[in-house]
Formats: sequence, structure tokens, C-alpha cells
Amino acid sequence: MSFTIVFWYWWALAGVLLVCEMMLPGVVFLFLAVGAAVAGLFLLVVSDLSLEMQLAVFAVFSVAAAVGLRPILRKLQHRSDDPNLNERGNALIGKVLVLDQPILRGRGRVTMGDGSWTVTGPDMVAGAKVRVAAVDGTELRVEPAP
Repeated sequence: MSFTIVFWYWWALAGVLLVCEMMLPGVVFLFLAVGAAVAGLFLLVVSDLSLEMQLAVFAVFSVAAAVGLRPILRKLQHRSDDPNLNERGNALIGKVLVLDQPILRGRGRVTMGDGSWTVTGPDMVAGAKVRVAAVDGTELRVEPAP
């Protein structure tokens, strides 16, 4: 009793790879799914295709899909006009804020909107105006505002 690969095995593999594509980040499984679907199509047309040839078709068409579809997928990818979309802190650079708590020994706090930020900078009294110079993680580096 020998095991024979039927064309729909490749299509089932393509379906599993597409599910992996939807569940995991990246676009790698899409190219492998295309290779598996084409290998299944080749096996449907040429029913006595050897396993080695099936694997070769799978490999060649997976690489070809990666090379051919990657530029198309890059063009379809939406880029935001806002460079700070996912970097909320960088959008704060240059803003003038008022200190809620004084900066003592280099650390203080400022409230903006519904959030409270830790600030670092030269010692200043509460109520002083400061300008955000940089963002370091969850801390704002400030300097006296003119």
C-alpha cells in the first residue's frame, strides 16, 4: 500500500496556509498558499506527476509569487499622512505646557487632556510654562518656554 498525493491535498494545504496568513502577521503564508494551489492545479492536469516534481512546482511558484506579488502588495498598502500616528509622544514635541507639579531634582509632572506625564528637565516651580523638547519612552524632556 503506497501513499499517493491527490490534487486536493495541495488545495487543502493552500487553505490551511491562507488561514495561517489571516491569523499571523506578515505576508509569507500567502506566497506559500499560491505555490500550493498551483502545485495542486499541476497535479490535476498531469495526474502522474512525481512527488519531486510537485515539490519543485510548489517551490518555484512560491518564490515566483513572492517576487511578483510583493511590489503589488506594497502599492496597495495604505500609508498614513500623519507620521506620528502611532507615536503619540512625538506629536507633543514643541508643545507648550504648564507644570502641575514643580520639577524638583530633575523630575516633575504635567497634565495634558486626560493624561498625566512625567517630565524631566531643569528645576522649575509649579505653574511655569515649559516646552517639550523630546520624548523618552513615557517621559517628556522639557525646557523653559520663552
